[in-house]
Amino acid sequence: MENQEKLVLSIQKEMIQFNLKRMRVVAWTLMYISTIITVIHYGEVFFSNSERAMVPAYIAIHTILFYIDLAVLVFVKEKKFRVTTFNMRKYESILLAYIYTILLLITVITVMDVYFFKHAALYEVLFLMICTVFSIPFRKIFRIVVITVPPILISAYLSVGISGEGIKILLPMSLIIPIGLVIQRHTYKMQRQFTKEHILLQEEMTKSKKLSKLLAEKNNELSAQALRDTLTNLPNRRALNNKLTQIGQQLSKSKSLSVMMIDIDFFKNFNDYYGHLQGDEALIKVAALLNEIAEKYNAFAARWGGEEFVIVSQHAAKFSEHVCEEILEEVRNLNIRHEHSIVADIVTVSIGMCHVKITNSEQLKTCCELADQALYTAKQHGRNNFYSKSGNFDEDVCLPL
Repeated sequence: MENQEKLVLSIQKEMIQFNLKRMRVVAWTLMYISTIITVIHYGEVFFSNSERAMVPAYIAIHTILFYIDLAVLVFVKEKKFRVTTFNMRKYESILLAYIYTILLLITVITVMDVYFFKHAALYEVLFLMICTVFSIPFRKIFRIVVITVPPILISAYLSVGISGEGIKILLPMSLIIPIGLVIQRHTYKMQRQFTKEHILLQEEMTKSKKLSKLLAEKNNELSAQALRDTLTNLPNRRALNNKLTQIGQQLSKSKSLSVMMIDIDFFKNFNDYYGHLQGDEALIKVAALLNEIAEKYNAFAARWGGEEFVIVSQHAAKFSEHVCEEILEEVRNLNIRHEHSIVADIVTVSIGMCHVKITNSEQLKTCCELADQALYTAKQHGRNNFYSKSGNFDEDVCLPL
């Protein structure tokens, strides 16, 4: 019910907006007509003795019409007015006041000039134009017909009676007025239906855009989730592969690359003793630390799997070794109790690093393999340290803590 009322209100606003635009068209037309007729009446002052007495009144009324139309063009501008729920009644009143005023003024001229039948035709033309141009409810246009047509017909009857001259007014009006009302009713219904369908279409398009936007956001969210480790929120192995692919695609000359494989020492013992929930907490803390260090040095951190992590850096070898030392120290500073570790009573890590000058994308995989081998060597040398593979892949350098 609420949606239906909202639709009806939207249709009313759109119809008023439509009629206000048409009101400017009518105003331009009537300004032109009023100007031409006023010029003609000025000529009648000099050349027609029979109508001279009524000419000032005709000129005065047409001048009033001219300035009314000018006011419409000045104050009712498409870029300035916007029909809302609050001003809808005001604009509707302005529209009806304009229509009623011009028809009443033309009716006054017609009654004054009925014997010569000139302004009766003007009333008929204007009435047909209003019925054709404006889309307003039938009862509102019928109301002005009831007000204006009887005085014209009564004036014609009193002036010429039922004669050949009277038929010139009675017959056209008896045909044109009903035709105009039929046209008006049909125009209003068609425009209202068109407006309704337009509003419904706009609503469907808006809903469709919102759904498309929501779907795109959800797709982006799912894509982001697919590249994130659900526990640590670090990039996962797939994201790491994408990063390595990106580095390989951007190779135009040889680049320095360091890959650090980081493994939490004796993590299985930690899980067995403290439980998996505590194990997850430890992984999260270590992951957060590694991510912080990686961001600090503009590197890329990811979870390799289990208790293993990877950091990819494009710094020089000496700098990467400094980073490894910092990681070892900062992990110890977390002070996560690990009573079943052989190397310390707190959580520590072992790091295998490979630093190379890569010239093609195939060497990326080799670098990761060498970093993994270096990690294995670091574990063999007592853990809680890092081991580095040389840049030319054939010279091993052991750098214990």
